[in-house]
Amino acid sequence: MNIFVPSKNRVANARLLHTANEQNFKLTVVIEPQDEVKYKEVFINLNFLILPINNGGITYVRNFIKEYTENNSILQYWQLDDDVTNLYHREGTKMVKDTFDVLNKAAEIFKTNEVALGGLEYQQFAWSATKEFVNNSFCDVVVYVDNTKTFGLRYRPYLEGKEDRDFAMQVIKHGEKTARTTIYAFAAPANGSNAGGLKETFYDLGKEQTCVGRMVEIWGQNICVPITKDNGRNDVKILWNKINDTQIQMF
Repeated sequence: MNIFVPSKNRVANARLLHTANEQNFKLTVVIEPQDEVKYKEVFINLNFLILPINNGGITYVRNFIKEYTENNSILQYWQLDDDVTNLYHREGTKMVKDTFDVLNKAAEIFKTNEVALGGLEYQQFAWSATKEFVNNSFCDVVVYVDNTKTFGLRYRPYLEGKEDRDFAMQVIKHGEKTARTTIYAFAAPANGSNAGGLKETFYDLGKEQTCVGRMVEIWGQNICVPITKDNGRNDVKILWNKINDTQIQMF
């Protein structure tokens, strides 16, 4: 299974990459030209895919990977955030630390169940799950993409910051299935708390409010409801079961 990990300015604190490098696990790091030398000096055991430009943004990177895999006949792939700290499998209500092999096991589950876009569950939610799947909802951080079912779909730059949620919504709108498996899970830092990546270019600049407004603009208030979280963050509550109840002009 092909595994791609976008990374930007996180040589020191990309926990996932350090783990893979130590274990000589051959995932592919997707980086900007300006980061190439310093990443290759540290992560000597990993593979690299170098983007054509610097500072293109996360939607640009996501689409580069999507187009690269489609053009190279890669039928399914994983896309992971670089600051994932641990992977797990669930035994009853106990989350047990596991290896990268959980990705292969989860991929087989997704293939068997005709899932177009899949993901592992957040560790803090997986332990108490009563069902094996959360169907037709978001897939974040550790994401499986089936190109045979999502061919031609793209992450929309206008919705950068919520591009992963929007992509899942597009998949559902096109009649395909998304699913998170609660049998396997991950842990990662809270959004905007880890230096590098989107912290300085998105979260520190307060762009979430703009992004929320754009989600409401594109999908409508009957699907996307603006909210303010307890920590003061602007966010949007998505009513996933209403996506196919409303006529939305896709672009």
